[in-house]
Amino acid sequence: MENEIGVADKSSWVQTDVLGQLKTGGRWRWLVLLLACSATALVSFRHTLFLMVDTWSHSRTFSHCFLVLPLFVYLLWVRRENIIGLKPVPNYWGLPLLGVLTFIWLVGNLGEVKVVQEFAVISILIVIVWTILGTVMVRRMAFPLLFLFFAVPFGTSLIKPLQNFTGWFVIHALTISNVPAVLENHTIFLPSSVWTVAEACSGIRFLLSSLVLGTVFSFLMYRTGWRRLIFMCASVVAPIVGNGLRAYGVILLAYITSNKLAVGVDHVVYGGLFAVFIEVVLMVIGLRWRQRLEPITRIAANHREAATAETKDDGSPGKAAFFAAATASILIVIAPFLAVHLWNRSATTNGWADPPVTVTAPWQATGGDDTGWAPEWHGPDREFSQSYKYEKNRVDLDWVLYSGRHGMEPGTPSDGLPNTKPWVLNADGFGSAIVGGRQIEVCRSLTESRRVSRSVWTWYWVNGEYTANRARVRFLRAKARILGKPAAVAVISLGADIQTNASDTEWTLQEFLVHASFLTTAGLQPSS
Repeated sequence: MENEIGVADKSSWVQTDVLGQLKTGGRWRWLVLLLACSATALVSFRHTLFLMVDTWSHSRTFSHCFLVLPLFVYLLWVRRENIIGLKPVPNYWGLPLLGVLTFIWLVGNLGEVKVVQEFAVISILIVIVWTILGTVMVRRMAFPLLFLFFAVPFGTSLIKPLQNFTGWFVIHALTISNVPAVLENHTIFLPSSVWTVAEACSGIRFLLSSLVLGTVFSFLMYRTGWRRLIFMCASVVAPIVGNGLRAYGVILLAYITSNKLAVGVDHVVYGGLFAVFIEVVLMVIGLRWRQRLEPITRIAANHREAATAETKDDGSPGKAAFFAAATASILIVIAPFLAVHLWNRSATTNGWADPPVTVTAPWQATGGDDTGWAPEWHGPDREFSQSYKYEKNRVDLDWVLYSGRHGMEPGTPSDGLPNTKPWVLNADGFGSAIVGGRQIEVCRSLTESRRVSRSVWTWYWVNGEYTANRARVRFLRAKARILGKPAAVAVISLGADIQTNASDTEWTLQEFLVHASFLTTAGLQPSS
C-alpha cells in the first residue's frame, strides 16, 4: 500500500541496520533525552533501588531478579525493528501520572513499605518512556517494559499459603500410597521420621523463577495474546503442583529406603533436579504450539507525518519533547527532597516516661528465673524488659521504642524467635484484649521449645492509637509524617508459659493488663 511502510519498502523508516538508522539525522538525540531523564530517576530513587538489589543479594528466593534487566534488553533487541521504525511523539498525559506515582512513592517511603516504593519506581521509569516517546512506541515496547516489574521482590505473602498447600498435597498423596502420616500445622509425622514444610520448601522460589521464565518463553514463542496467557498460567500451576509432587517424592523415597536416601543434602539435590525436569517438560509441551515471529508492523503514514512541533525535520526532538523531559525530571527530583524534609520534621523530640510501663499490686516486678525466651528486635532506640509475678503466675513484658528518626520493620516476636533456645512458631492469629479500659486487637502467637509452650500477645502504639495490624502501623506512620506529627512506634509484647491449658494463660495475661499502664510521650496515656 502506498500510505504504509512495509518490510520490503527500502525507503521506509525501518532499516535492516538498526544502529545505522539511529545515527541518521538527529534521532539518536531521542535516546539521549530518554537516558538523561531515566538517569535522573535512578539517581533520585537510588536508595529504593539499593534496597531492591540488597534483597536480591541476600535472599535466594529473589536471585532470579538479577536476570530481569539483561532479559529486558534482550526482549527489546528481539523486537528492535518493530520499534526503531516508529516516530517518537511526546505524550503530556504522562506528566500528571508521574505526579501520582511520585506521591505513591512518597507515601510508601514515609510508611516504610518497600514493595510500594519499588513498584512505584519501576512504574515511574515506564511512564518516563511513555511521556518522552509517546503511546505508539510504548505499545510496541509494552511487553518488555511490563517485564521490568519482575525486578521487584514481591510474593513473600504467598509463602504461607504455599506451605499449607504443599502440606495438604503431601499428606493426601501419602494416604493414597498407604503410607501412615499425620499433618500438624506444617509438620508431617511418619513412623520413621518427621518432616517440616519450611519456608524454603514452600516452592515460592520455584514459582517465581518459573513465572519469569514462562513470561520470556511466551513472548518469544507466541504472537497471540491468549496463547501467551495460557502458557503463563501453566507456568504458575505447574510449579505449585510440581512442588507438591517433589515434596511427596522425597518423603516417599526416604520412607521406602528407611531414610537411607533423600535425606539431608540429598533431598535438596533431588528436589532441584525435579524442578528443572518440570520446567523442561513445560517448555517442550509449549513448543508444540509455537508461532512464527511477528513480522514488522506496518505503520500508517499519518503517524509518520505527525506534527512537527514534537519533532524537527532531521528527526531530532523538538521543544515539546524537551519540555516534557524537563517537567518529568522536576517532578522526579522533588519527591526525595520532600521525603527527607517530612522525615526530619516528624522525628520524636519529646521525652518518654521511665519506666514506660507501671504495674500496680498484686503484681510485683521480679528478676531471676530466666525462661530462655526473649523477642529479638532490630535497631530500637530504646528497650525495656521486665518480668512480673502474682502468686504462681508469671508474665514477661518487652517494650521497645522506634523514635521515627530511622526506619523500622514492624515485626513481632514470632519473626525473630529468640537467641537461647530453638523456639518454633506453632500458631498465630488475632484476638482482643482490654488495655487501658478499652478493647483493642492484639496478635496472639503460640510458640514452642521442646516441652515448653508459650503464649505471646503483641501490639503497637502509634501516635495515640493501639493496633496489631502491621499495615495499619505503616499507614499511621506515613500519616503522622505527612501531618508533621511524631511518628514514633512503641511495640509491646507479653509472654507467659502455658502451664495447664491455654485459656488459663490468656486469663493470666488479661489479668496483668488490668493492672498495667503503658505511658507514651510526655507521660500521657494513649487517646481513646
